[in-house]
Amino acid sequence: MEIFLIDHHLIFLIMPDLIPLGTLLLLILISNYYSDDWRISVLSGSLVWGVLITLFTEIPSLFHQLTFGVILTLWSFTLLGLIWFYYRLLKIQKITPSKINFNRLKLVDLILVSAIILFIIVTGFIGIIAAPNNWDSMTYHLPRVMHWIQNHSVQHYPTYYSAQLVHPPFAEFAILNLRILSEGDRYVNLIQWLSMIGSVIGVSLIAKQLGSSIIGQILASIFCVTIPMGILQSTSTQNDYAVAYWLVCLAYFTLLSLSSPKIPLTVIVAIAASFSLAIFTKTSGYIYTLPFMLFLLWIHFNKLRWKLWLPFAIILVFILVINGNHYLRNFEVYGNPLSTAEYKNHYRIEVYSLPTLISNIIRNLSLHLDIVRYFNLDNWITPTTGISMKIIALIHKLLGVDVNDIRTTYPPNSYGVLGVSFSEDVAGNPFHLLLIILTLLSLLLWRLKSLPKKQEILSYSLIVISGFLLFCLMLKIQPYQSRHHLSIFVLFSPVFGLLISQYWKSLIVISVSVLLLVSSLQFLLFIKQRPLLGETNILNTERERIYFLNRQFLETPYLEAATILKNQECRQIGLDFPDTASQVWEYPLWPLTKSNNPEKSFRFQHFSSMKNESYQQSTKFPFNTFHPCGILIIQKPQKNSPNIPNKLTIDQQTYYRHWTSNPLTLFFRKPEK
Repeated sequence: MEIFLIDHHLIFLIMPDLIPLGTLLLLILISNYYSDDWRISVLSGSLVWGVLITLFTEIPSLFHQLTFGVILTLWSFTLLGLIWFYYRLLKIQKITPSKINFNRLKLVDLILVSAIILFIIVTGFIGIIAAPNNWDSMTYHLPRVMHWIQNHSVQHYPTYYSAQLVHPPFAEFAILNLRILSEGDRYVNLIQWLSMIGSVIGVSLIAKQLGSSIIGQILASIFCVTIPMGILQSTSTQNDYAVAYWLVCLAYFTLLSLSSPKIPLTVIVAIAASFSLAIFTKTSGYIYTLPFMLFLLWIHFNKLRWKLWLPFAIILVFILVINGNHYLRNFEVYGNPLSTAEYKNHYRIEVYSLPTLISNIIRNLSLHLDIVRYFNLDNWITPTTGISMKIIALIHKLLGVDVNDIRTTYPPNSYGVLGVSFSEDVAGNPFHLLLIILTLLSLLLWRLKSLPKKQEILSYSLIVISGFLLFCLMLKIQPYQSRHHLSIFVLFSPVFGLLISQYWKSLIVISVSVLLLVSSLQFLLFIKQRPLLGETNILNTERERIYFLNRQFLETPYLEAATILKNQECRQIGLDFPDTASQVWEYPLWPLTKSNNPEKSFRFQHFSSMKNESYQQSTKFPFNTFHPCGILIIQKPQKNSPNIPNKLTIDQQTYYRHWTSNPLTLFFRKPEK
């Protein structure tokens, strides 16, 4: 009886976590009854799920009802409705669902598919076991989620770091729903992981749509699942894989629209949802979706003529429904629906010319050049990064362009050819870039007449390449630019799988597949922020310490600050970051001070010396009800002990220094006598 009660309580505890994921599964199963390929149902079901996540976040937020009860109710009723609908489908059985036909797979195909599944399982395991600890996760991805949960709304709030407000929020909306229902961060890394799974499936479907054989489809998935940056990101709360997945959906349904003289309404809706969710996930989505949308306009203008207004009206409706509220929030605070003046100055190219475009193309590609260290050959072969930098500098001299031109580089003087990295902030994909170059050479050297869909292959390849060129044209080079390239590598997977399997002998194709899998294992096992092996790894490290694996010097002060805060009666804590130019490691404060007693929950709000555009939000509800009894100052870490005053006077309130440990300092008001 005791075991039954334990199991019963465990089921009760984890059920809320599983409801959104169960909804996704049912949407896929239902879609499978209307698809001739089970992979299409994955894309279709996830698009509906993405729209539901947006609506289930935005609508309660309008009424400041973004709470556990409301979110649970919305997902529960949706799940029950889908269960009933799926039951009716099973009962009627007038439509036969598509199934995976394993009989068509050879032994070698099954082995390669098993390897793909192994990569997916291991990355999922890492994502669940490891606490989030990526730089962007700590400074803006997860802090914005915690502020939204605390405020019961996604309205903009006063903050030092505008990235917490202005950036497209879909990935964080999805994280928010999982975090509210789980009341913890155990599943926050799953959004990127699910995006990787969807992308691996989606690229094989695109390969099929382009006319690829089964081995070509499998090879496309292997190429995708082994991208080093993709492996690293699939275990984190970054959003590059999330936007890559929506681009995969857009790419497939764009190709699908070519197979019919009249675009089916379901395909139009899928294109509209894919496009809207891509630009709602990451700003780079605007750049990478543009070639697809221009291609659609060009191809279907002659087919539809004046009727073209209908698909574009549907697309516009989706954009407004999904992105509209975020545009309004940004416009209210920054006077711009997309960005702030700060981001325009930092990231937008300031000069447009052919030499600067060539410069940016070369420098972006150079982030993926360290093939020697990628294959661990540096004991036998001198790494090429040094000579590559000299060649690139020489090319820039011939172009008459400074290799660190501040008009095309951010931060200033930051460009360099990087070595192999196991961090999702800067990791490159040298072997995959080499294979892409070989694939492009295949396009140029071999005739495509033998391929039944040569026009679609060329068009698709040009769209992907155009997205990369547009990216180089519009954005300054940054040390962590390779993160944004993930979408290009993912989208190129189907072309690689198709052409390599078509023109290369079977033995070479299998050898390349094995080499991709084996060489990428190192990125699976030794992720810098979340290593699975090594002296210190996620299996032998406490979860609260994993937050600081990337910045271990912060562990002691943060844990001490959390202990002190939990022993105080004060529960409204103002966060003051005097060095506003420095991004602050904010997120760990939230889980470390979490209390199971709602009456002892902390309320954190950015406070005091902040004087930026978001400061105006301090006068609005609920932020104007914030009256801190304590101040936590987080400064830029310093070698020497910072000069901290003994007391602060803010808004006619005096706060006295209680504790300090570089870079944190706590102040409290003296108790009233």
